[in-house]
Amino acid sequence: LIGKMVRTSSRAPLTATQRRGLSIGCLGVAVSAVGAGPLTNWASSRSGWGTNGIQCGSSNVSCPSWSHGCVSATLGLKWACNVTSGWEGHPFTTCYTGAPHPPSSTKKNVLMIGDSVSNGYFLEGTPGHNVPDLIADVAQAQHAPWSPGSGGAGPTQHGVDCLDIYLRLATGDVAQWDLITFNFGLHNLANDTASLEMYTAQLTNITTRLLATNAKLVYILTTPMMPTCCLGGPLLPSGEGAPRPNCAANDTKNFYKCNDVVQELNDRAKAIMAPHNIPVVDVYSTVTGICGATYVNCSICRMTPCSFHYNPPGYDKISVPIAAAIRASLKP
Repeated sequence: LIGKMVRTSSRAPLTATQRRGLSIGCLGVAVSAVGAGPLTNWASSRSGWGTNGIQCGSSNVSCPSWSHGCVSATLGLKWACNVTSGWEGHPFTTCYTGAPHPPSSTKKNVLMIGDSVSNGYFLEGTPGHNVPDLIADVAQAQHAPWSPGSGGAGPTQHGVDCLDIYLRLATGDVAQWDLITFNFGLHNLANDTASLEMYTAQLTNITTRLLATNAKLVYILTTPMMPTCCLGGPLLPSGEGAPRPNCAANDTKNFYKCNDVVQELNDRAKAIMAPHNIPVVDVYSTVTGICGATYVNCSICRMTPCSFHYNPPGYDKISVPIAAAIRASLKP
């Protein structure tokens, strides 16, 4: 085992559905509308996934031929791709598409992969203070998946299933990324041993595949999660839009501290990055440095009591060390 183990309860191991944690219901995808058939006249400048790619409606978005086609989505570019799922009992994983813009020809190209907090420091801070703004003089940053307002890349299982799509442009075109930042954690909050081992194996899989791109890599630690969890999900105000946990609010025998799992996941992530000398940005400490080691309310939280999202000044604070790490890594 890597790192310290979280004390687990005596209950039975979680099912695959329970281990999905926050991932259920966060993607904002309507799977009823299927895109058009295989591409036959895709312009050579937008070769995408090739002549066997699947064009999504009349858009420039495409899905790979090895996927199960396009589905309409409520966010981002309004299209996503269904791929064979690694989740037990779930035939498909729905993957939002990759970056929406062509790579820059004059600056370095940075891809940021992560969840809703990653979306936050990418575009929800004070204008001019998001990560892309802070590095705009040297790099063009884009986010994958491109799904503002969603759970982003979700849990590590989504990362494993969707990574090949995230690494391409939304058109399906290959992009050469100079640097990739990535984070997984807040959608992996179950605390049974099987789930922790699954996180370790899947984050290792993702890291190995990212290393193969030859891009420079930066890992961003998971931010704190102070509410109580219950069977893989946090007990949160409904205003956060997260699904209900898999047990009743009075089922105290299955309560545990979400943040204990966050700390364990961060320890495991650091252990995975260390042999590859991948820089790790400690935004966990950025938050606790402002809010305290444990907290209920904090000035940078989006809600009271705090959950897992931040207000614009909070994302401004989190963006600073990330931008600094990107700058440092892009230096020759």
